[in-house]
Formats: sequence, C-alpha cells, structure tokens
Amino acid sequence: MDSKFSSILQLSNLDDFITPSQECIKPVEIKKEATRTGSKIKIEDDGSYVEITATGDKNKLSRVDISLADCLACSGCITTAESVLINQQSHDELLRVFKNRREENLKLIVVSFALQPILSIATECGLKPEICLQKLAGLFKRLGADLVLEMTIADDFALVEEQREFLNRYQRFVEGEKTALPMLASTCPGWVCYAEKTKGHLLPNLSTCRSPQQIMGRLVKDKFSKEKNITPSEIYHVTLMPCYDKKLEASRTQFNVEGSRDVDCVITPVEMMLLMQDECIDGSLNNEQNGDIDWPWKPIQPYRSLCRVEGTGSGGYAHHILAHARKALFNFNGDVPFETVTRKSDILLAKHEENGKSLKVAIVTGFRNIQNVVNKMKRGTCDYDYIEIMACPSGCLNGGAQVKGHLKQLEQIHSELPTRNVEELHEMYSSWLDGFNTDKANLFLHTTFEPVTYNPNPLSIKW
Repeated sequence: MDSKFSSILQLSNLDDFITPSQECIKPVEIKKEATRTGSKIKIEDDGSYVEITATGDKNKLSRVDISLADCLACSGCITTAESVLINQQSHDELLRVFKNRREENLKLIVVSFALQPILSIATECGLKPEICLQKLAGLFKRLGADLVLEMTIADDFALVEEQREFLNRYQRFVEGEKTALPMLASTCPGWVCYAEKTKGHLLPNLSTCRSPQQIMGRLVKDKFSKEKNITPSEIYHVTLMPCYDKKLEASRTQFNVEGSRDVDCVITPVEMMLLMQDECIDGSLNNEQNGDIDWPWKPIQPYRSLCRVEGTGSGGYAHHILAHARKALFNFNGDVPFETVTRKSDILLAKHEENGKSLKVAIVTGFRNIQNVVNKMKRGTCDYDYIEIMACPSGCLNGGAQVKGHLKQLEQIHSELPTRNVEELHEMYSSWLDGFNTDKANLFLHTTFEPVTYNPNPLSIKW
C-alpha cells in the first residue's frame, strides 16, 4: 500500500500543534479494593490485559470506554484533527452498512459531497474536478447509495444565515451592546472544540449558525423522511468532508433528533483513497463509470457545473459578510481587497470606513494565529467586527484529512471555478423553512455551544 495512505493518523504542521493537557476529561471510577502487592500486568494473545497476582491468579482487567461525545469534551488527545481515529465512522464501516442495509433497516442511503474533498481527490487522481465529481457519484451509486448530492445548497444556507446574524449583531452593537461584536465564525469544529474547552468566555461571540455539514444533515433527514414517509433513523446520511474533526461535529448531541444523528458517517479524502484501493478496479477512479449528481431542491434550478462562492476555499464567509454588510450599511457595491496583516501571516484583513463608521473583517487560520486573536480579545484590543476562523493553516483546502502535497494546486483550481449567486437561495426558505424568521428556521439552521467544565482531579469525583 502506498505509504501516503498507510495510516490515517498522520501528524503534520507540528509547529502549529496545540500542546494537549495531561488529563482526560472523562473521569474514571476508581473502585476501592483490598491492597495487593506483587501483582503484574500481562497482555494476552487476544490483546486483553490481565492482572497476575502474587499467588498466580489471573484477573481480567476491564477497559475504560471513551465515547465519541466524551472526546468532544477532551483536550488531552484531540487537537486539529490528525490524531483522531473513530472506528464508527470509517470507510470499512461505510462498506459494512452498504452490505447490510437490510439488516440495518435502512430505507434510504444519502451521500453528500463538500467541495474541498472533491478538489483534493481530483488532484490526486489527475482528474478535472467535474469529472471527479461524476466518478465519485458513480462509485457511491455502484456501492449502493440511493442519492448522491453536493453541498452547495447547505453552503448557501450557511452564508445567508451568517449574513443575517451579523447584521443583527452589528445593529445591537451600534445600539450599545458592546459584547455583540466581534462575531466569530463557528463552521470549523476544531476551533469550536478549542473554544468550548479553553475559552468558554468567547462562546457568546460564536456565530450560532450551523456549519454546512449540519445544515445538510438536517435538510436530508427532514425533507426525505417526510417525502418518503419514513423515520429519520431509516435514512443513513454520509458526508465527504476535508477534516477528521467533522466526524466529531457530527456526533454532537445538538445534532441528534429522536436518537437519529443528522449525519451518520463522515468520510475524508484520505479514507476515500483507501476505499478506492479496495473497491475500484485499478485502485483509482479512472475506470469508474460516471454517475449523476441528484438535485431534489426545487424550485431552485441546479447549477450547471461545480462552482464556488467568492472568497477563501473555506467557504468565503468573510468575503460574503463584507460584501453584504457594506451594501446594507453603506449602500456600497465596490470591491475592497483583503490584505495580509503581516508578512508570513495567515491573517487577512479588509475594512471599509465611511461617515465615521467602520467595518473591519478578518480571516484567521491556524491555531497560532487564533491564539493571537484570542489574546487580543482578552486584552480588549481586537477591533475586528467579523472573523472567519479556521483551525487548519490556510483553511479547509488544507484540512487535516485532505491528501497532502497539493495545496497550491487546490488553491489555483478553486480560484478557477465559476462563482454562483447565493441570493437565489431565498426561494428555498419559503419551500422548506416557511420563510425567514421562523422557529423552524432557527431550529434547523442554528445551534448552541457549551463551555466544558470538569474536575481536574478525577480521583476526588464522587459517584
């Protein structure tokens, strides 16, 4: 097997790595037993651990189970993504579900593609993005998917909701609520985990808008369960995403309705390369039959080709917020370029000033820069109004589970894609969410965050 994909657990950008704490957030119950001396621990052939007492007796040691939800609250073993291995969300598990869908009582299997993984896989396979998209659709439909979608619709929902939330916060700020800004993007689960674990005081500044993955999950489970008269648990929803942290995001209790997760399984480009080695004739997509991308989102017309929005490869949040806020606040339609704050910095800044008012928007990627911004906020010297924050240096095109070595190519390919008009999405609000400002829209498009609190000494926990 190619060494590039021999292990999913790969550490990169070590200079950007957050030093983990020495404690697991999950408290372990320590049962009081009689003191024993002379005991030894041995690993059996089956991988289990046993305690051998001084008299030669064997006592099998029980495992401490750490669930996916526990890991969300942990700062000891999860950072930007590369150290996460979750067996419940792997390409092997996905293939098992395809094979045993009847036993799993699944009536519908839906696969949703994000843009960044498509570009990553296309570059690694030497394919044009549009061809790669069609071949990925063909592969998943051959494996057993009923519907294959791309996440354009969810990306646009996220952008429109982010825009509306920012304008609301800006107005509150002008009226005297000084804590309403800056508004911090929350689409990156690595950054959200970091904020919840270590910077709980910043959570009110996080945008409550769901990420595109979770908007897509709610849309899929709600729309298709009603249309096909089945329960959400009878739908298995898979997403193809650029980082492992998206697996953690999908497991959050906020995205679980009546025991059914909005997203059941997250697959990454690195895992897709392994799946292709197992399932494709030559280990790649080159000989795979093309398949169609489904478009069930009427009355919106399907996009003619793979496309992007203006801005970064992480979704263009800062560019979109700036463009629409300038128009709404200053009636200004011109272009304001983003500039690098300092040389060799992953912080980009754009600002608009008029009639004594200002609008300052930043793009911050990589934990080193995130920590600098967090420190500025703590000191009260951060004058940004909106910050697009991504944990991975250079953002989602350089996600922790993207195939490595192609960043420059991905940025170039992304910049050459045609752009789309996000405003066309407004019709969808009427057909799916009964218009703007409804309880349904808030429920399906927004979420909550909670600071993680724990006892630093698990031995003192009372059970």
